[in-house]
Amino acid sequence: MKGRDREVEIIRRGNRAAAVGRLMLGLVKGWHEFLKVDSADLTGLPRKRLKSGYHDTKKRLTKEIREFCKKNFDSMGETVLSNLYEEIKSRRGLEIPLSEFEEKYSQIKEKVLMGQPRHATVVISLWGLQFMYPEDFFAKDVQEALRIVRSERDKLMAYKEMSQRELEKKKEDVASLIGRKGYASRTCLLCCFNLVESYFNGIAWDFCREKGRWERLSNKRRDFLSDTGHTTIRDKIIKYPEIIGGKPLWSEGEEPVKSFLEEVKLFRDCLVHPSPFSAPERFGGHDKLEKVYRVDDDIAVRSVTLTCEIITKVHAHLSSNPRTDPPWLTDLKKTLVASHDLPDVNKL
Repeated sequence: MKGRDREVEIIRRGNRAAAVGRLMLGLVKGWHEFLKVDSADLTGLPRKRLKSGYHDTKKRLTKEIREFCKKNFDSMGETVLSNLYEEIKSRRGLEIPLSEFEEKYSQIKEKVLMGQPRHATVVISLWGLQFMYPEDFFAKDVQEALRIVRSERDKLMAYKEMSQRELEKKKEDVASLIGRKGYASRTCLLCCFNLVESYFNGIAWDFCREKGRWERLSNKRRDFLSDTGHTTIRDKIIKYPEIIGGKPLWSEGEEPVKSFLEEVKLFRDCLVHPSPFSAPERFGGHDKLEKVYRVDDDIAVRSVTLTCEIITKVHAHLSSNPRTDPPWLTDLKKTLVASHDLPDVNKL
């Protein structure tokens, strides 16, 4: 490559890499700003300006990029960042599984991941470098449902001392509040079940990628962990921690698993499979519709409390840092405590 072409290439590569770094830090204010570094006509620059840009890239920009990479990644470099620019440019952002990102570009440092699971998806957008995964989604759903439950419950308290005649004049308002509270209570319970299942499926997937310990398992246990679609929630809660952790966690009928399976799962099954027919005797012979109608704010709070207790205990059983909850679980506990005047979050 000729001297001028080489200088242009170095400047362009440095500008692209810097743009990706700024994008990951959330410092880019729009796609036009991100894209303009690749549209600048460097080949037409006067020789003096081109040389100046070349030396600035070599002395200042390259150093900044190197420091950014060292701080956030294990093996990222200017050339790799420049290649990443092309992929982001073509899609105006990027969503890619964490495992694929690290295979294709670089390992992300643990302090950047901040406890995010290995099955997370890397998201690069105008909001910066972020991670998304089901547990975080469902935990936020539960939090929002809890807030609605409390809000509508508090509003209903204003009608508590009213006479029947006064209430009849406010019938539509009261009915609306009761409806929203019921909706949020049912949503809360369903999302708790989804959160628990996604959490256990996630720890199974992450464990399947640990070559050493995974390869030492029997074929039967490997099949059991990898075939999550055909494993009951009971077996996931009870058996996954034992297989992954190497020792049992729960004793027979231990709380909070017993209550979660007998209460949360029962209500969830009735909500997901509602029917005027009572359940067959092998499922307890309960009245499904009666369970559907009974889901209220107390049951919603009970579901969240049991969910937090189960996941907290499993995380402590499996984690190398048992005193530190995943960020989404910490936020969920705080919302639970704030919304329902429950014991201190650290006791959950």
